[in-house]
Amino acid sequence: MTTVGKILVVLHLVLSIMFMAFAGAVFTAQKNWRTNALATQASLAKANTKLKDQLTEFERERTDTQVKTDKLNDQIMKLTSEKGTLTTQVLALTADNERLQLTNDQVEGQAQLQTVEATERTAESTLQRNQNATTYQWREQLNKKVHELEDTVFAKDQEMQQLNDRHERVLKDLQTMKIYMGSLRLPTDPKLMIAKTTPPPPLEGRVVDYVKEKKGNTELVEVSLGSDDGLSVGHTMTVYNREGRYLGQIRLTLVNADKAVGIVTLKEKNTVIQKGDNVTTKL
Repeated sequence: MTTVGKILVVLHLVLSIMFMAFAGAVFTAQKNWRTNALATQASLAKANTKLKDQLTEFERERTDTQVKTDKLNDQIMKLTSEKGTLTTQVLALTADNERLQLTNDQVEGQAQLQTVEATERTAESTLQRNQNATTYQWREQLNKKVHELEDTVFAKDQEMQQLNDRHERVLKDLQTMKIYMGSLRLPTDPKLMIAKTTPPPPLEGRVVDYVKEKKGNTELVEVSLGSDDGLSVGHTMTVYNREGRYLGQIRLTLVNADKAVGIVTLKEKNTVIQKGDNVTTKL
């Protein structure tokens, strides 16, 4: 074997060792990335499940509160109507009582002046007193019922105030939860939450168009897949060129039946996304 041949053999051996070391490093990095991604996805699913449960509980409590509020409003309107009717009756009975009292006073005055009719007037006066006593007793009962109704209305007002306070606390708790999830960079939009908890089916497609906006440098990518293929807003897709080189990731912001538009969230340095590149949901 010549000297050049020996050099080529050694060079080939060195390049083989370097390639094996590079492949091992790539495999280790991919494995660590996959483990971290699975852990993050599990944590996100757990947080989304908890938020769903709390949203369901909030909707149930809000519905119950609304139903109770409507019932209380109906009861208050009914009690207010009864109170008005009873007040009218009390005023009418008071007027009758005053009229009867005046009649009684007139009868008693006439009894003193007319001794001939004293017996008859006395009997009439006694009858009037009995009627007055009955009217007074009836008026007392009506007053008692009015007071009881007022106490009931006050109690219902207190109960409704407690329900409103509880409703306000639930709204504040929901707002606090949204702020907390935002601080963790977790989605608070229900559509994005559904997209996070419902991964897209394995799909392969093409980049139909690529636009980079001048204002804000936002990069938009139109793909050849849509809702008919199982995609929805919030799903992420990986972009790679025809040679299989990784270019970046996009998150869908607009989904139609046969196409979708996404914003570039990750992009490799010194790479360009262009029409004809590949997109996939499998990675």
